[in-house]
Amino acid sequence: MLARQRLGDGALGDPQEKPIQISGKVVEEVGFDKIRKQLAELQELKIVLLDGLRVAGVLAQEASLEQYDAALQEIQQTCPKIMELDLSRNLINRWKEVSCICSRLKRLRKLKLNGNRFCSVEESLKFEGITELHLDDTLLSWDEISSVAGQFPSLTTLSASANQLSALTTPIANTITTLSLEHNTICSLSSVEILTSLTNLKHLSLRGNIIDKVYEPEPAEKPLRFSPSLKSIDLSRNNIHSWVFVNELSDAIPNLETLRISGNPLFNQPVGPSVVTGMPEKPMTVDEAYMLTLARLASLQVLNYGKITPKDRTNGELYYLSLIGKELSASPETAEHEILSAHPRYKALCEIHGAPVISRASTAMGSGTAVNPRSVAARLVKMVFRMRCDGDGAETVKVVEVPRSFDVYQVKAIVARVFSLTPLSFRLIWETDELDPVSRENMEADEGWDSEDEGGQALAAADSDPGFVRREVELIDTTKDIGFWFQSDLVEARVRVESLPC
Repeated sequence: MLARQRLGDGALGDPQEKPIQISGKVVEEVGFDKIRKQLAELQELKIVLLDGLRVAGVLAQEASLEQYDAALQEIQQTCPKIMELDLSRNLINRWKEVSCICSRLKRLRKLKLNGNRFCSVEESLKFEGITELHLDDTLLSWDEISSVAGQFPSLTTLSASANQLSALTTPIANTITTLSLEHNTICSLSSVEILTSLTNLKHLSLRGNIIDKVYEPEPAEKPLRFSPSLKSIDLSRNNIHSWVFVNELSDAIPNLETLRISGNPLFNQPVGPSVVTGMPEKPMTVDEAYMLTLARLASLQVLNYGKITPKDRTNGELYYLSLIGKELSASPETAEHEILSAHPRYKALCEIHGAPVISRASTAMGSGTAVNPRSVAARLVKMVFRMRCDGDGAETVKVVEVPRSFDVYQVKAIVARVFSLTPLSFRLIWETDELDPVSRENMEADEGWDSEDEGGQALAAADSDPGFVRREVELIDTTKDIGFWFQSDLVEARVRVESLPC
């Protein structure tokens, strides 16, 4: 037999072989003889790998029935304890040959037949006791695979990867708990809808296909929903490019606990457009992808081999909520329904963590222009600087857009440059639109400077009611951002520049 030739011959070594010497010292191989003896005891072998050895069947050539039966009897006597047999990439093409070999191995549980090319499936064959079958790269159709699997009454694990399968149309044995369909040409989850009838299926691997959607473009007759027993799925290295797929996944697999989804184009995209995030559009990081995925799947416990801790879930859901809030803030109220339809967990997350703060585009005071709170314009404030010359009383006006992150020292440096002033030789007075009440005696004594061009609603109010004057605030020297002084919705500030006495 091939196993005897491969493992038995020479297992005890050559007695005339000279020992190896290095620098006059004999090198001893401790333990190798023991291993050889164990391998030579074919009766004790439990795992036998005969892949790629051009095995054509029980015998290498045609023989009589008596010779055939004798060979089968020798198989049973030589390796009675085999539990795993690998006959991959050989010359076996008849299922009858495989059945005869397996029938003599009473303890056989795992059978690998990858890469063989079989003829049509013979009927009435039974492979008793085998629980795991590998048919990768056999180019069998799904109908043939289903027919073969039906001849394994105890089958729980089936691998049918790399068989160019694009759709599954025939039911398969309901005993299966683990199914691998990796590296085929499946393009949607609805293409494997027939698997929803498997009430014992626990793990499904669709790695390396071309899946990019849950449903085909044609309207589905009923929603896709796998058995509650399915808790683990591998969708890595597919063509998933939209969060819509992840959202629909929670409905298709309601009890999903373990997911692998890395290596998809979705995670090469930015978290969101710059107008929403306020950041450059760069591919999301591993942490961002991790948080945004787990936040969309409430039942998930393991993602890409990483266990999801309570802290991971809280951080992920809060981050996801914040992005939804930013998206709502960057869009008009009329678009809210459409936006929330893309985030089915929004209501549930709000009940857990509270609703995010939404600050939508507002109209700037007096300008009539809508300002997006996430835009660059929202981070700038237009400052209108006015300075009266001492000589002729003329007024000079300069308009500068200044980032809210600038402090007063930086603003004064800008003023010094545009008015050609000595740094820190002046002060800045912000003329607000708020009115403060004053007493009659203070009004009569007030000789504050005012501009004829300062009209508007604030002056009209002050003229109609002499008991009020516009509030003025001096921007004192400090390292605080000017955004500390101005309201978030203020886009234009009038600032008076006054020279300090020498």
